[in-house]
Amino acid sequence: MARRILVPVVPSERFYDAVVAAGDLMASEGGLLTFLFTSVRPPPLVLEKTEGQHESFTEVVPERGDPEELEEWQADMRHGLADARELLYERGIGDDQVNYIFADFETPTAQAITDEAAAGAYDLVVLARGYLVDLPEIAGEAGGDLLEAVQALEGDGVRLLVT
Repeated sequence: MARRILVPVVPSERFYDAVVAAGDLMASEGGLLTFLFTSVRPPPLVLEKTEGQHESFTEVVPERGDPEELEEWQADMRHGLADARELLYERGIGDDQVNYIFADFETPTAQAITDEAAAGAYDLVVLARGYLVDLPEIAGEAGGDLLEAVQALEGDGVRLLVT
């Protein structure tokens, strides 16, 4: 039976554990993997001169009203998953089996994941254990809150796999 698998993209070295687990499952059972970006990747720094002609670096954040700039950022974020895609290719998973979606970046991470899991008719959410440990540092949220929220979706048929 083909599965619909949601893999939240998180800035953690353990993220690739989740990609490998999802890829192995898809290789044996087929399916569609969706990467969910829950936050904007670290913004590029731009050198600016201040009033006193001192140079400093400032972060450039995409504006909601500028669809071209936001589209560029999303393309950069998808491009940043080259290593993850390579892990999937090694398992026989092609680009036609992979989707990319972007949560509202102002939504808390745990809520964005559970909202998408509930709305997207996914069979499985795959998280790396390291993500749950790093979540307070990454997003200022408790990993236990995310686990509880995803586990509450099990009544709707959404299962959780922690690698």
